Amino acid sequence: MNEPTAGAPQLAHGVVFWRWGTRLTGACALAVLSACGGHGGSGPDTAPTTGGSREFRAITGVSMGAYGAMNIGTKHTDLFGTIAALGGPVDMRQLLRDMVNDNLETKSQSFIPHNVGDDFTFDHQAPYPGRDTRLSMIKDLIIAFGNPFLHHPDASQQYLAMDSEPARLLQDDVFGTFTLSANSRGFLDGADANRDGVRQTSETPNDAADVLLVAGGSLPRIASGATGVDVGGRMLADVNGDGIYDVGDGIVENLSEPFTDTNGNLVFEPELGETFSDYGLDGVAGTGDYGENNGGFDYDPDRANWLAEDPLTRLDARSAAEIGTQRIYMDVGTEDQFGFGKHYDNFIAMLQSKGLPVNSRDDFPANCFDIAKLPQQYLLIRYAGGHVGIPEADDSQDKLLHGDICGTVVIWQRLLAMISYMDSSFPNGFDGPGDLSITDPDPRGDIMKTHVASPALRTGDEPAPERPVLIYRPPAYFHTKRSFPIVYILGGYGQAPDDFERLGDMLDPLILTTQMQNMFVAVLPGAGGRKGSFYVNHRVPESQVPDLINPTSGRYEDSIIQDLIPTIENTILEGRVR
Repeated sequence: MNEPTAGAPQLAHGVVFWRWGTRLTGACALAVLSACGGHGGSGPDTAPTTGGSREFRAITGVSMGAYGAMNIGTKHTDLFGTIAALGGPVDMRQLLRDMVNDNLETKSQSFIPHNVGDDFTFDHQAPYPGRDTRLSMIKDLIIAFGNPFLHHPDASQQYLAMDSEPARLLQDDVFGTFTLSANSRGFLDGADANRDGVRQTSETPNDAADVLLVAGGSLPRIASGATGVDVGGRMLADVNGDGIYDVGDGIVENLSEPFTDTNGNLVFEPELGETFSDYGLDGVAGTGDYGENNGGFDYDPDRANWLAEDPLTRLDARSAAEIGTQRIYMDVGTEDQFGFGKHYDNFIAMLQSKGLPVNSRDDFPANCFDIAKLPQQYLLIRYAGGHVGIPEADDSQDKLLHGDICGTVVIWQRLLAMISYMDSSFPNGFDGPGDLSITDPDPRGDIMKTHVASPALRTGDEPAPERPVLIYRPPAYFHTKRSFPIVYILGGYGQAPDDFERLGDMLDPLILTTQMQNMFVAVLPGAGGRKGSFYVNHRVPESQVPDLINPTSGRYEDSIIQDLIPTIENTILEGRVR
């Protein structure tokens, strides 16, 4: 096997290479033998270039990574010519609405919601991914973007809800005066042992809510006559005696000053005749909280952080010509449990409002034996199914590591369709393995696992943290001196680069049978904060987060742009990115 040296100062020890045990039979084997006769592919062999071009660099992601790809890709248009977002939150305004209307809403429920479109609340959440995972994601979202619901006047205490302005004032326009939990980290939640999204009376909470503030004593205002039971510092009530809590004390949300939101979009629009009360974020006159009596309408300042990292808002501010410099591929499940289908509806509506045509289809356009040509500049695939990409809540990790790549496994169908789009995005590609007389007769590519030092994540005088990456190098990398396009993959919440270690099993046969061109694929890490970085530079310092192991600077976007990509392209891949 051809193993180039990889031990430059930017890389950690423990670089691992291997060739895949790909087995080719029948027509595939004949096609490979034909392609291996001489150089293979198109055009003459040429020396590699240095400094890759945006035309041949793409970024894609799954779930949380879909957001990261769309956000980083639309922000760094000088680096990426193609973006693919597979089922993630691509509209931050919609995500805020979803959090207010589903994740944090409190009201008495007469039935248990289960399905997409049902009326979910904080006490009755969707079974997938379970309330434990949702609470974890809310914490990481607030680490990443700040808390848009609770204003923290002290920048050194932005994480704990108990340090927020509403916690100090103990007054709110929705829940009136309220009391606080004795626990400095707030009330306890979690322990959804059966992952059904709701809290059974038999389930004991075990996870500090940290970033959420409960309005203790507000239960009677929400459900008149309900008898509350103290569960982790929050009064909960099983209204109908079925062993499931139907309602609990309210969760404080001070996203903005109170206003007449005529269309329910959480955006103050005076042009629609909407009016506001200049009472500050808590909505109560005389408390002197943020924004009170300043003569203007106020949102929580952290809302601006969310919108600054919103790809839809960013593109909406651009002209059609500016947006048109990139290709964008999207997919989403018709039964996505996070409601991300609405995100993509909004995204498409924005593109169409600028006169940009968006193609949509309801099936996957490619399979292992027939790679589709996808010239459409903007393409959305709506597949039948739910959300995929959270290992602790679904079988995505097992399917990636053990599923049938060429079968009906949804995650592999999605990856195959995405890679087909990428193949159509890079012009004049090189087909086949190249000259097999060069050094190594093995026609296959390989997978490389290593760690890259990231100075952007360093804190103080500590050594630069090392970030795991997984890189697929195509067959012609070993048998030519050519350079190739590169696709960067960002994983979902809780996914790791190693979860994608079978990419070679999908790509090798496609390249060797000349169905697609040679290209590099690099999977980048998404870990950060408590469990997921969301691939942004964090607004809340990780040093403020209790129980966080090995906190970093939180500069995860900088880590990708300044450290990982340059090291991968210039050192690991020896400057051979087109």
